[in-house]
Amino acid sequence: MDRKSFINQITGGLTLTCISCMMQACSKEDGTTPSNNTGNNNNNNNSNSGSNVILTVNLSSQLLAINDFVLDKGVVVVRTASGNVATSFVAFSSACPHAGATINFVKSSSTFNCSAHGSNFSIDGSVTNGPASSALQKKTVEIDGTNLNVK
Repeated sequence: MDRKSFINQITGGLTLTCISCMMQACSKEDGTTPSNNTGNNNNNNNSNSGSNVILTVNLSSQLLAINDFVLDKGVVVVRTASGNVATSFVAFSSACPHAGATINFVKSSSTFNCSAHGSNFSIDGSVTNGPASSALQKKTVEIDGTNLNVK
């Protein structure tokens, strides 16, 4: 085998490997970014010092439809049902319990995933696929008028 053939053979294999890795890294499902997240525009006053409120979401402008979510301040909040009552929402720490990477919410399947190592979690936070061995850390949701508070 001559040098040119050898280099072409090696380079072709590496190219396929690199393309495969890039496609996997870029192939997130639709809806993995929050549709209603406006950064820190959450009216998070936390006027009650000692209230332990982590995040406040204005329900008149955010989380309007089922599967809408907000990912902010280390918390992910998802609307799971209609109505502005606490049971219509779930909230979890956005840190994967396996290694601390930020999880994403996948609207099309109503699941959470960790792109760092492939862990998947159901809408109730339980592990459906490892390497994570424990559930997402659940947060408390409270409704105060048109505000949703996560503690």
